[in-house]
Amino acid sequence: MVNARGSARIRLGALALGLSALLFAAFPLVRPYFRLDPRSPDETLAAASPVITSAPWVLSHVIAMLAFVLLIYGLLALYARLEADHRGPSAIFGLVLSLAGIALIMPMLGVEIHILPIIGRLYLEGATNLAPAVALIYLGPATLMFLFALLLLAVGSICFALAIWRSGVLPRWAGVLLALGLALWFPPFPPLIRILDGFVIGVGGVWLARGIWRAAVPDARS
Repeated sequence: MVNARGSARIRLGALALGLSALLFAAFPLVRPYFRLDPRSPDETLAAASPVITSAPWVLSHVIAMLAFVLLIYGLLALYARLEADHRGPSAIFGLVLSLAGIALIMPMLGVEIHILPIIGRLYLEGATNLAPAVALIYLGPATLMFLFALLLLAVGSICFALAIWRSGVLPRWAGVLLALGLALWFPPFPPLIRILDGFVIGVGGVWLARGIWRAAVPDARS
């Protein structure tokens, strides 16, 4: 059981988790789509430039970045709540792996928010020699690091789901839904799958946040 101060912090984290889940659900609905083939950078950049320079592109990726930032606070609250009742290693593994994954995902989101719109704008102004940058970004080490980050987040979310299931203090299927959604958060998926995945994260995250909020009851003796 947690004391009053700890309960307030956990509830703030639960609120962050719920907001993060809603932003994850909104991201694929706001994000515009285009066919990305880094093996054909000229064709890709010609099709992508009007998209990656648009307001919906930048707004959607800002939404995604905020979702991950809030997810950090939400996972800290989730760990704090589980740590009070669950003694297995799953929760700490979930926290460490998930936070590492989020930290390594953020640089690629930064590229898509700040770098791609600049490349697209210059391309539309006639700088067609920038097309090879698409291949250098998406066929280079940055993508390998991004895939590794997604794997860390997937494994971490599954560890959290196991800890939630074993602890019995939070809604078990909420943890399963959130873990499933985060594990399948994969940009190359088609738009429909990404929209459905966002919906799964939204439902699981809000449901779990509600459970954390309700379970964060301070110990009257503290």
